[in-house]
Amino acid sequence: MRKNVIVVMLDTLSFDYLGCYGNKWIMTPNIDRFAREGVLFDNNYIEGVPTIPCRRSMFTGRYYLHAKGWSALDIDDTTVADLCWGRPIDTAFVYDSAPLRLPKFGYARGFNKVWYIPGHETDHNYFSQDRLYHLKAEDFIEENVVEEAARRGEEKLLGPMMEELDFHLRESQYWKSEEDHMAPRVMKAAVNYLRQADRNKQFFLWVDCFDPHEPFDPPSVYDPNMKCPYDPDYKGKDMIYPLWGPVAGMYTDAQLHHIRMLYAEKVTMVDKWFGYLMDQVRDMGLEDNTLLLMVSDHGHPFGEGKHGHGIVRKCRPWPYEELVRAPMIMKAPGLPAGKRVDGFTQSCDVAPTVLEWLSLPEHPEMTGKSLLPLAKGEVDKLRDFAIAGYHRYSASIITPDWSFIHWLREDEKTVTESRFQIYQSGTAKTMDHLPKSTKLWGSPELSELQKRVKEMAATLDEEDQWTCTPGSLVELPERDMLFDRKADPFQLNNIASKEPKKANELFQQLREFMAELRTD
Repeated sequence: MRKNVIVVMLDTLSFDYLGCYGNKWIMTPNIDRFAREGVLFDNNYIEGVPTIPCRRSMFTGRYYLHAKGWSALDIDDTTVADLCWGRPIDTAFVYDSAPLRLPKFGYARGFNKVWYIPGHETDHNYFSQDRLYHLKAEDFIEENVVEEAARRGEEKLLGPMMEELDFHLRESQYWKSEEDHMAPRVMKAAVNYLRQADRNKQFFLWVDCFDPHEPFDPPSVYDPNMKCPYDPDYKGKDMIYPLWGPVAGMYTDAQLHHIRMLYAEKVTMVDKWFGYLMDQVRDMGLEDNTLLLMVSDHGHPFGEGKHGHGIVRKCRPWPYEELVRAPMIMKAPGLPAGKRVDGFTQSCDVAPTVLEWLSLPEHPEMTGKSLLPLAKGEVDKLRDFAIAGYHRYSASIITPDWSFIHWLREDEKTVTESRFQIYQSGTAKTMDHLPKSTKLWGSPELSELQKRVKEMAATLDEEDQWTCTPGSLVELPERDMLFDRKADPFQLNNIASKEPKKANELFQQLREFMAELRTD
């Protein structure tokens, strides 16, 4: 039997915004159905966040937290697509995740067929020359946010955000229905590939959908006859691109709640189109020989308490639970239905799983493990703990009872704090060939803020970019943190000072594991 694989990456999908992961109020019937038909992994952690480090790990089956961060795919990175080369396996990549196609990044490398849908966040320059007639960026930000940014001395950060928003609206002003949104277009492109795929060959399809990533602009934002189903009585503006940073004093409770509800509505839209793809897979008769794997690269911080640690958007390199724990669900012939797995899984387990299903040998440098034995119940666990973090800034270890976060010290990295814009350090070398007019936000000349940012980032090497959120700040807590996972699932009460022995034990365990990775 010819076996196939379809991996569906849904970017920025928080596990706690899915019904199958315990959310009681959100509508995600299709992903919930998929979970009932397959195997859900309850303790899946992304070893290197965010977007780029996670994809590298998933594509190659290797831990990289100790070695590489936000940078191009290197010649020594061997991906699943590379390993399919020269075999009767058709490989296809359908995506709209713009960071993957940053200059010379090469994450589409090795795929036989590639479809890219332009215009999502970080690719908004694609529409920079279009005229904006029907929408205004000012209608998507509240005055109190502008005033608070000015009070903090951060009013210049509004520039990049407003330009990002303005360019996005140049595209979305013409959206007439839900099908014009990015997720539906990605899923329809994936279905188009499946319809024309050669049934006499195996195939490996990676569908990389950047939604529900910001902008948080679900259908109700553009349809005057719709209200956000999760917050229908809200009277303010739809802040689809929240200004990044600490939320205290920046947003009212109602505003922050509405931002979360816009995200929830977008998750529901993505769920609908994920269901469309799964329905088409079934109608084409592909379920009998295809492994289906739904993954995400991280969650999203949305404020304080159970929503996060005081920030919105990925603007600090903080590997808390709301960011590094991500959903992962797998369905395939021969696997149990409706099973939940407690054992730890990691992003680097994706590639070995795909290779085993395709009956291909693993690359000798892979450090991840196939999920299939765990899903089948042949083993109880793949590992005793998981790790997660931001390369050069933070590393955490998660065990069944504890989570411990280590913030890298002065002697552990070359730079402790810098404020920089997207593309200014992590991609500086890969963008040297571009004319100035195509860099950053399309301006022929750098703004004063961009010049200052460039100067601050000039001494950083390409590893130091760690996020796609412009204006982010490397700001780290002074002390390491220990949390009781059962008593404190939201990581709100640091008990490292009360449990110094346990904190030191986990630190030593984390340090030894990272040292082992460096010697591999």
